[in-house]
Amino acid sequence: MKSLQEIIDKAKQKGPLGMAVVMPHDAATLIAIKEGIDAQLVRPELFGDKARILPLLGEAGLSEKDVVITHDETGAVQHAIVSVREGRNKLLMKGSVPTPELLRAVLDKEKGLGTGKICSHAVVSEIPGFGRLLIVTDGGLNILPDVDQKADIIRNAVGLAHALGIELPKVALLASVEEVSTKLPATTDAAILTQMARRGAIKGAIVDGPLALDNILSVEAAKKKGIQSDVAGLADIIVTPSVETGNVLGKSLEFFANAIIAGIVLGAKAPIILPSRAGKIESKWASIAVANLLA
Repeated sequence: MKSLQEIIDKAKQKGPLGMAVVMPHDAATLIAIKEGIDAQLVRPELFGDKARILPLLGEAGLSEKDVVITHDETGAVQHAIVSVREGRNKLLMKGSVPTPELLRAVLDKEKGLGTGKICSHAVVSEIPGFGRLLIVTDGGLNILPDVDQKADIIRNAVGLAHALGIELPKVALLASVEEVSTKLPATTDAAILTQMARRGAIKGAIVDGPLALDNILSVEAAKKKGIQSDVAGLADIIVTPSVETGNVLGKSLEFFANAIIAGIVLGAKAPIILPSRAGKIESKWASIAVANLLA
């Protein structure tokens, strides 16, 4: 798939899934939910303050009969998670709840949605003129992952790429330079991960790094630097060395390159839709479609 519209069209074939939405106290979230309902992707259950939700339904073009509202002013996060644990809902979506609050509950070892694997955040970006979808990870969850954590982050992103129809995704390990230096941990981590992939510890993808951003995005830039790589200029996935790098890259694509980005948390018992509160409505809607495809 080379566009978010293709993802949406493919997700439509699955039919609607139950989706728990935590504190949808803003019109943008409800507008995205309406798009999901109209496309028959989701059956939303809204967890939050009913008095705050009801006035916003009309603004989003919805009525009370279009959704299930579970009124809960204080325990919305936990009750939404319970609905997923019990199988009533297959997706979990963030509304106005702060991201750290939601993720703390999701990652709770006893009451959350953990699977024993690391959870990671990824964005699927459709960039005008780029010609393919680009996955960037992890810009929202793991602060400074070590090599083992990065390996799991790659595995999560590769699973996402496979769900998007990318059979053998090319994974670029981002650093500031292409040379390996012990003074730059991102480069040594990348070298180790590349070797791990070559020896079969990371499957289903071609992994290479360290690579600087220009070489990841441009075949010509890689040629000028004499870089020989099956990934340079052709990457489907960019793995960043820290949460700051991933966050800045993802938001730069959205605000500088006018990309539509679908944000999602991978590795839990259910896909977690984690759009930015400041993001475009189209991004929230695209996130629902990606999650539906993954579920």
